[in-house]
Amino acid sequence: MDVAARFREYVRLDRKRVGEGLTPAELHRFRVLKEDLNRRFSPGRSAAKDTRRSVRVPTRVNVKFASDGAFAKSLMTKISRHGVFVQTEHPQELQSRFDLHIEIEHPHREITVPVEVVSVGIGPRYESKEQGMGLRFLDAAPETHQLLQELYENALS
Repeated sequence: MDVAARFREYVRLDRKRVGEGLTPAELHRFRVLKEDLNRRFSPGRSAAKDTRRSVRVPTRVNVKFASDGAFAKSLMTKISRHGVFVQTEHPQELQSRFDLHIEIEHPHREITVPVEVVSVGIGPRYESKEQGMGLRFLDAAPETHQLLQELYENALS
């Protein structure tokens, strides 16, 4: 089974887990899929230390946010159900809150979501692709939340 098919199965089980609940066999499968996908998408990260509620999926989506009175354009390189990683050499400070504008190509639209900076990676010990900031989604309108879930679930399509 290819990675996209495993991710689709993980998403289906995750939805069911949150809604009606999983059988013991489904819960076991969900955990196996989550561990496998985490290992594939975040190599070198210890599964024992991973407390994230959902898998972080690689993506490449343009984003922008207000920075020093202007809009900074960056690239979102990972997405989960609860947040994103934005690659940038000039991240905002920890605990900063701002609106992130996610530029969707097909169909063309922009999703604006309030976020908070929960991690920052800068400096010489980080490769350029690892420099940036982890952002947690804050309370968003139901329509925005639905669009974010669709973006996540279709990340590997």
